[in-house]
Amino acid sequence: MGHNPLGRLAVSFLYLLLVIMAVTGLVRAGTDIYYPPFGVWAQNYVAADPATAHELKPYDESQVNAEKFAEIKAFKSPFGQVHLYGAYVLMVMLVLHIAAVIWTERREGGGLISAMFTGKKYLHSSPEDI
Repeated sequence: MGHNPLGRLAVSFLYLLLVIMAVTGLVRAGTDIYYPPFGVWAQNYVAADPATAHELKPYDESQVNAEKFAEIKAFKSPFGQVHLYGAYVLMVMLVLHIAAVIWTERREGGGLISAMFTGKKYLHSSPEDI
């Protein structure tokens, strides 16, 4: 009565993609704007003077060590690429998932879409997996 095997695979892939998006987004936010949980580490690493690390402002390169800032840029670049292309893949997967739900609803019936809102699926016959 749940997802078919392809639907389970799609949902698993969507969850994996969301985890990847969250991790890459946190790394980018930490290294770009010093946002937690990785921001404190990035601030302390790139600060020219360790005493002024907490005073660093996002996108302000005046109080940073140029060499360490370049290293952070090189470190965060792949995370940005994965995050960008992950967003594109996520959009495509969401459209494909919605299209598959509509196609399955038209082919099999059973109130698949209404079951998403009400939690009740109406079947014409006994389910095959019981």
